[in-house]
Amino acid sequence: MRITIQRAAAVVAALVACTPAAAQDSTATVTAVVDSTWRQHAAAGEAARAAGDWGAWRYHLVRVREVVGYHPSIVYNLARADARLERTEDALAWLQTYAATGLTRDVAADSAFFRMHGSPAWTALTERIGGNARPLGSAQPAFALTDSAFVPEGIAFDPQTQRFFLSSIRSGAITAYAAEGSGFRELVPPRRDGQWAMLALAVDSASRTLWATTAAIPFYGAYQAADSGRSAVLAYDLDSGALRRRWDAPAGGRHQFGDMTVGPDGTVYVSDADEGAVYRIARGSTELERFASGELVSPQGLAVASDGGRLLVADYVRGIAAIDRESGEVAWLEVADSTSVSGIDGLVRVGHSLIAVQNGVEPKRVIELRMNDAETRITGWRAMESGTPLMTEPTHAVLVGGEVFFIPDSGWDRLNPDGTLKPGMVLEPAHVLRLRVP
Repeated sequence: MRITIQRAAAVVAALVACTPAAAQDSTATVTAVVDSTWRQHAAAGEAARAAGDWGAWRYHLVRVREVVGYHPSIVYNLARADARLERTEDALAWLQTYAATGLTRDVAADSAFFRMHGSPAWTALTERIGGNARPLGSAQPAFALTDSAFVPEGIAFDPQTQRFFLSSIRSGAITAYAAEGSGFRELVPPRRDGQWAMLALAVDSASRTLWATTAAIPFYGAYQAADSGRSAVLAYDLDSGALRRRWDAPAGGRHQFGDMTVGPDGTVYVSDADEGAVYRIARGSTELERFASGELVSPQGLAVASDGGRLLVADYVRGIAAIDRESGEVAWLEVADSTSVSGIDGLVRVGHSLIAVQNGVEPKRVIELRMNDAETRITGWRAMESGTPLMTEPTHAVLVGGEVFFIPDSGWDRLNPDGTLKPGMVLEPAHVLRLRVP
């Protein structure tokens, strides 16, 4: 759900700022937050960076890293901080780690590194980081939407009828697509059920239910500011499109139900990106239960682990959380230094691998994250589709047989935060691509 980037931006910005080098710590700044949370350290680090206190910046970045791990912004800013502190070898080492993530940025234009220009090691690193932008992938076209103004977010599939379902953030409609025969058919009309922008979709074929989330966000064509912060979960008849039930988010606070999955027992799990929480609805229940929160910043895509006892949740800022499905206890998958697991929107599990759609990094990409057998650690990664022409704003994905179908060019990137078109931009019909999975 692309809008969560705006919510997470402040935290990410603080992470980016929290990265100076070594020993020149500002005691006054450091001792003030020595027992603080990682978020407070992130904010203190940003303040130190703005003040040019590179030692304090680095100190706070290290404190954040001890909890959050090797977020690419932390890695990159540790390089910047060490460069400011003239710790050239350390700065190069951090940049080597950053290069190994497969991400790219214009490091040569960063003033923090100007003193490092010209050395063979610097030249090799900038070429490698720049080379990460080269297109890579083998995705094949599956189908394209016909409505340029649809702006899809969610995608789901019903194996019984062989139909895909796509949600529109612009109109709030849900459309069904059958490759054989009927093509596109509107299943849920705009505004009929008091919905706003339609976001995530999930199919429970056993109960013939199409689950959907909706949120009042400015990208919705009929958005009213008075509804801001409202969100709901909707259960539709999978065949007729009739609304069966609606669960509204709790009153008070801001909510944005953006992603969801259905567990093997029929329990529906929904991530709330604004509250930083996960909700659930047990099969047959009338209750929307707040299930897990606390450590989560901006939860996105969800998938049930192979053991059935844990829920794997992509947090846009922190990485992959593993939540016990009984207790709601949150743990975090261990991640190697060279693996970037931030900026993940869509998430599906295939065996002991996660297929992740990353729209919060550059280049935008679909990657495979390989886990150990216990699914407690990410042991490696590979890019499946990265920086190719259609990968302008990828969102969600669905597993169909041995392939992942995903939306590469939703259209979010063409819209301003207030929902208006960016200057010079036009909306075009989005596509669905398919990738063979391991």
